[in-house]
Amino acid sequence: MVIILLNSTLFVVFLLVAVPTYFADALTRLFENIAVIIDQHQPLVESHYGKGKMLRVIQRLQEESDTQSTAILDRFLQNRKLEAKLVEIQTVMIAMIRNNSTSAIVNRSHTNPNQQQPQHQKKNSEIISPLVEPRQLDQNLLELSLISQRSALFNSFINERASDEMEILLGSDEKEKELVMKGKDSRFYGDNGLLLSSGLTKRVRELMSSYLVIDEYMLKQSIDKAMRLDDYDPDVGQTSTCVDDLFFILKTVLKRCISTFEPEITGSTVRIILKILDNTYINQFQQNLSTIFTSTESVGGGRNTERALELAKVNYMVVLNNLDVSADYTHRLAKEVQPEIEHGIWRNEEEDMKRVKENIKEFEDAADKFQQILKGGLEQLLNQMLKPRIRPLFQEAYREVKYVLEEDEYNEADIEERFVKRFRNGFDQLISIYKRTMTENNFVALMGLLLDALTSQWERIVFQTRFNQYGALRFDKDLRSIIHYLSSMTEWLSRDRFTRLNQMATLLNFEEPSEIYDFWGAKSGPVSWRLTVTEVKKTLALRLDFDAEEVSNLLPKS
Repeated sequence: MVIILLNSTLFVVFLLVAVPTYFADALTRLFENIAVIIDQHQPLVESHYGKGKMLRVIQRLQEESDTQSTAILDRFLQNRKLEAKLVEIQTVMIAMIRNNSTSAIVNRSHTNPNQQQPQHQKKNSEIISPLVEPRQLDQNLLELSLISQRSALFNSFINERASDEMEILLGSDEKEKELVMKGKDSRFYGDNGLLLSSGLTKRVRELMSSYLVIDEYMLKQSIDKAMRLDDYDPDVGQTSTCVDDLFFILKTVLKRCISTFEPEITGSTVRIILKILDNTYINQFQQNLSTIFTSTESVGGGRNTERALELAKVNYMVVLNNLDVSADYTHRLAKEVQPEIEHGIWRNEEEDMKRVKENIKEFEDAADKFQQILKGGLEQLLNQMLKPRIRPLFQEAYREVKYVLEEDEYNEADIEERFVKRFRNGFDQLISIYKRTMTENNFVALMGLLLDALTSQWERIVFQTRFNQYGALRFDKDLRSIIHYLSSMTEWLSRDRFTRLNQMATLLNFEEPSEIYDFWGAKSGPVSWRLTVTEVKKTLALRLDFDAEEVSNLLPKS
C-alpha cells in the first residue's frame, strides 16, 4: 500500500514538473511566501523591536531566498537538460556554418516562388535532434523569461520595502543603521541595506546567457523555415508569406525579451535580430533583385520568353512589395513594443528604460536599409522594363498626328483626339500589371519615376516638332487632356512634373514672340520659369509663323 502511494506521488510530481512553467511557478510561490511573511510579520517586529527593525528580517529573508531559489534553479537546469541542449545547439550551429546550410535553405529559384528546394537540402534542414526540438526550446525560452521577470518583480518589491525601512532608521538615529549593518561588508551592500548583487540575481543572469543562445538558434531556424516555405498567392495579398511570418516571429521574440526586464538581454536580442535580418532576410531579397531578370535570358524565344518575362516581372514586384511592407512593419514593430517597455519593472527605471528604447531605435536602421534597397529596385525596374517602352508609346500615339494645321484640320483633330486616345490606351496597357501587382506605396513611387522619364521624352519630342497657331492650340489641348487623364486615374500625380511642358505650351500659343516680356522678369509675377532663356527661344523658334531673327534677339542670354 505504501509503495503504491509513493509511486502515485512520484507520478504526480513528474506530471507537475512536465508543466512548461513548473519551475517559474515554483519560484513565484517562493517569492509570494516571502512577501506574505514580510507583510504579516512587520507589525509584530515593529511592536516588539521598534520601527525600521524589519530591515534585519528582510536581509535574512533575502539570504534565504538566495538559498531556496538557487536550489529551484539548479533543479530547473538539471530537469530541462539545458546544458546538454546548449552543447547540441553549438554542434548544430557549427554544422550549419560548415555546410553553408543557412544560405542553402533559402536558395530557391528566383523566378518561381513556388519552386521546391532540392531534396538533399530539405533533408539536411529537417534533421532535428530530440534535445533541440523547436516546441521544447520555445517552452524553455518562455520559462526562462518568466524566471527573469518574476525575479525582477521580487527584487523590486524587496528593495522597495528595504528602502522604506532604511529611511525610517536614518530618520530616527544614525546609529540604528550601524547596528543593522553590523558584521556586513559595506562594499557589497546598497544604501537600503540589501546586497547589491544577490545570489538570485547572479544565478538568473547565468541562466539568461543560455536564453540568448537558445533564442538566437530558434530565431535562425524559424526565419530559415519562413524563407524556405515562402509562397506568393495574388488572391491572398501583394506580398509573399515570408513577410507576415517573419514579423510575427520578430514580434514574439522582441516582446518576450522585453518581458525579462533585463536591458542586457533586450540589447543582445535586438543585435541578434538585426544581424540575422541582414544576413538572411535582406540578403535574400538583394539576391533575388539582382538575378530575377537575368534568369529569363536562358529561356527560348517566342511565347516562352514572353511568359518567363511576365513571371519574372511579377516576382520582381513581389520582392519590392516585400521590402515596402517590411519597412512599414519594422517601424510598427518598434512602436508596438513601447507600452511593454514603459510598463516594465526595471531595476534602474529611468536609465534602463532609456537603454532599451535606444536599442529598439536600431530597428530604424533596418527600415532605412529596406527603403534604400527598394529605391534601387524601383529604379532598376523603371530602367529595365518601362523606360524602353516610353518612346514606342509616343511613336504610336503620334502616328499620323501633326501640329501644323489648317482650320478644318484643327476642327477634325478636335473631334478625333487621336493622340490622346492612343496615349491613354497605350499607357493603360503599360501600367496595368504594375497597378494590379504592386503595393500602393510602390506604385506611387514607380509612377513618379515613370512620369519623370515620360515628361523628359515628351519634351524631346516637342523640341523636334514644328507648330503653327492652330497646331499650338491643339498641343495645348492634348497636354491638358493627358494631365487630366493622369490626375483622374489616381492620386499620385504631381502637376509640378508637367510645369516645363505647360510653359512650352504657353510659349507656343503666343500671338507674337514679344509677348514673352509680359511674363518675364519683373512682370513674371507668381510664375517661376523652369525653362532657361535658351529653351524659351528654342521653343518659340518651333513656330513656323514666328520670325527667326526676332526670336533670336529676345531676352538677354542666360
